[in-house]
Amino acid sequence: QLENARVSSEMSNAKANSAREELNESLVRIDNLSSHLANLQKECRTWQERVQELEECLAGERENSRKILSEKEKEIAEMRNQMQEQLSDYEQLLDVKLALDIEINAYRKLLEGEEERLKLSPRQSSRVTVSRASSSHSVRTARGKRKRVDVEESEASSSVTISHSASATGNVSIEEIDVDGKFIRLKNTSEQDQPMGGWEMIRKIGDTSSTYRYTSRYILKAGQTVTIWAANAGVTANPPTDLIWKNQSSWGTGKDVKVVLKNSQGEEVAQRSTVFKTTVCEREERESDEEAQEAEEEEDLLHQQ
Repeated sequence: QLENARVSSEMSNAKANSAREELNESLVRIDNLSSHLANLQKECRTWQERVQELEECLAGERENSRKILSEKEKEIAEMRNQMQEQLSDYEQLLDVKLALDIEINAYRKLLEGEEERLKLSPRQSSRVTVSRASSSHSVRTARGKRKRVDVEESEASSSVTISHSASATGNVSIEEIDVDGKFIRLKNTSEQDQPMGGWEMIRKIGDTSSTYRYTSRYILKAGQTVTIWAANAGVTANPPTDLIWKNQSSWGTGKDVKVVLKNSQGEEVAQRSTVFKTTVCEREERESDEEAQEAEEEEDLLHQQ
């Protein structure tokens, strides 16, 4: 029995030792796993902090991009407003320039005609008073005063009248003829688009004529204006409102200018003419002044006698 008890005790001790070893191994594994878990948790916190940092950086970049885009849109809007203002100023200046060109050309033609008629020498003085009558091309300065040219003349005075006549039987009318031969302007006065393929515009000055033909695809929109410029007018093409006649350096100039617009069937649908008229009259006022001066001189002589 004692031997059995000893054997049983040894077996119990062996089992206890084995259990202790397993317990120690388990504790070691638990420590290792705990350490590994702590490392993983630390690494996870590091990555979470990195993700948060990147999210904050992304949010900041988005905000900066939004501000930059907003500033750029504001700059673009300001530039568009400036461009619109400059375009408006340019159009006003162009209208004034064209009107001044018309008047200057009229004065130049008048003075050249008067110089040729009177055969003025450099020592002679002349007075030419120019008056203009125009239904649509009167010129005023920025202060509202009409421009006028006065040149001294001792014998006669002349006046030039620029008269315009126009008619239209269709949707398109001839609005303006440049006296310098730079352009001719048309307008669709209707509320419908007007196809102008095969149409012709004929300019006649005396015995000479020039013909401009529209392309088969050209359409003049309702209420739209189109200007056909000569090649040497110094204008850039801007279809469909500004066209260039590349084969013609000038529309031509002269005293009597007539432009006829014909449709594709050869029917005349519009015409416009510009006529320069020069009138010469004696200087009655100067003669009356001279007579009055002579009378005063005779009266002085009588008093002296």
